[in-house]
Amino acid sequence: MSLRTRIAVLVAAAVAVVTLVTAGAVSVISGRELRGQVDEFLEARAELIAPAAQLVDRAVQGRRGGIDPVNGILFAADTIVQVVNQDGTVIGIVDADVVLEVTDDDYNVADGGRRIMRTVDVEGTEYRMITEPAGRGLAVQVARDLSETEEVLADLRRRLILVGAFGVAAAAAVGWLIARSAVDPVTKLTATARRVAETQDLEAKIDVDRTDEIGSLAASFNEMLDALAESRAQQHRLVMDASHELRTPLTSLRTNIELLDRVPNMGEEDRTRLLEDVELELGELTTLVEELVDTATAARSAEPAIEVQLDDIARRVTERATRRHGVAIDLEAASSSVVAPPMLLERAAWNLVDNAAKWNENGAPIEVRVASGRFSVRDHGPGFDEADIPYVFDRFYRATAARSRPGSGLGLAIVKYVVDSLDGEVFARNADGGGAEVGFEIPPFSSDS
Repeated sequence: MSLRTRIAVLVAAAVAVVTLVTAGAVSVISGRELRGQVDEFLEARAELIAPAAQLVDRAVQGRRGGIDPVNGILFAADTIVQVVNQDGTVIGIVDADVVLEVTDDDYNVADGGRRIMRTVDVEGTEYRMITEPAGRGLAVQVARDLSETEEVLADLRRRLILVGAFGVAAAAAVGWLIARSAVDPVTKLTATARRVAETQDLEAKIDVDRTDEIGSLAASFNEMLDALAESRAQQHRLVMDASHELRTPLTSLRTNIELLDRVPNMGEEDRTRLLEDVELELGELTTLVEELVDTATAARSAEPAIEVQLDDIARRVTERATRRHGVAIDLEAASSSVVAPPMLLERAAWNLVDNAAKWNENGAPIEVRVASGRFSVRDHGPGFDEADIPYVFDRFYRATAARSRPGSGLGLAIVKYVVDSLDGEVFARNADGGGAEVGFEIPPFSSDS
């Protein structure tokens, strides 16, 4: 069953329940009202007839045939009138065809008891009957046929059923139309999702001009498509950039290896130089592949963010850089707590220090400063060309001066990716007195947050 059909059925069912309850209530209330009117009529008629019962002066016990003209004043239109005494003898009947039931309760009324009202069945016909005390050991029984009242109620029920059935049908139709209008965007979304799956066309969009939940769903779907399109574009750029970066060392390797193969009697000095070039190119390839892996790993990392000490990370990466590069590092690290994935944050910090070690000159110490979520590294190298500063964190971007040095252009891009994921900011500028200062700032951890 489709969603729109389910909605239509639910609307119809809800209307049916409401209609059923309403019709039942109307039927019950109307029945009580009509029977109440009958009771009021019988009470008024009995009070009018009771004084005339004293005129009845001869018994008509067990007889069907009416009363004499003197007692004819007991006659009341649309009613059956019967006079009984306290021992149960019927002494006056106004309807020749119907004799009303007389019970002990009626004897008690004739004997001075209170009036009673009840429904009786006479030969298959329901009557509403009142027994009214008339004094001197007599009681008047006045009854009215309920057939007309029941027919009115039956007609009312039939009308309620017809109106209810029409209402349910109309509600189902309206519900189906409303459901169709509501589900239409979902149908479009489904068709678009199927088209995207079949064609890989991420430019498909759902045009929904509404602000309700369906509109929000469509907007979220469009945002997802935009994110997927951007991700695909980034992947394409990564592949293109990586292929470009790989082409240069691979071409150089092929050239050197082919030269070694073609010139078997090459001089020792030339052979040594070519082998050194091959080793250098292999090193660059290794570095490039490692940083490509680091980039992919950073993008897919599921490492949870926890509270970590940024100053402790700074101490570890500076000690490692000192051992690997043999450079002096001046570290000033105040206690600084942040919330981040520890391994990713340490990788970002290492890339900054490692990059500075490659550019540092004249044996001056690299300066690393840590405080309140800020991590900065200053080298004493040539610094940046002003035109290069906006692009230093782009993947594979290498300034003209950097192309003669080892590296892939991915290290700072990884830093930016990690910092962006932590709602932080990266910065790069030329330091006063020469060299470059590169770093990041992320929100510090606060126990009050």
